[in-house]
Amino acid sequence: MKSQQSYPCSAIAKLLGLTQRRVRQLVQEGVIPRAGRGKYDPAACARGYVRFLHSRIEQQGSGSSDAGLKKSRTDLLQTQRKNAELEYRRKMERLIDIGDVQILVDEGLAIFKGQRRSMGSRLAGKLAGMSNPTEIMKLLNPENDKILQAMSDQLRALGEQAA
Repeated sequence: MKSQQSYPCSAIAKLLGLTQRRVRQLVQEGVIPRAGRGKYDPAACARGYVRFLHSRIEQQGSGSSDAGLKKSRTDLLQTQRKNAELEYRRKMERLIDIGDVQILVDEGLAIFKGQRRSMGSRLAGKLAGMSNPTEIMKLLNPENDKILQAMSDQLRALGEQAA
């Protein structure tokens, strides 16, 4: 039920601590996947970048300077930390698919329409002899409140099922 969100290059660059130009270069190199035109899945980009940094560390481990290796390891650790934070935020956020929201709205409207239509038959006998608007409203308002409460209860139950 969770939806994959995609973000622009600027957000991915900020997430990975890179420039937008570098992000586009990494896309061209096949390191970072693109979710669509100018859009990127942050988790997939972070995973791709972590793999890239791992391979870079392995390559630098065979004959490179200690400073370069330390920089690569630092970059890797920072990116892994950001990736872990991103995954944690995704798990903690309660994202609802738009299709599920539409189902809840449709169910709510169906409940409301059904309750509202049956209100006339429930109150017709009492309303038949009434002419005072204040008295009519005193009769209708509790009925409206019951309808709204029933709708609220049903939507809450549906929402809990969807979660």
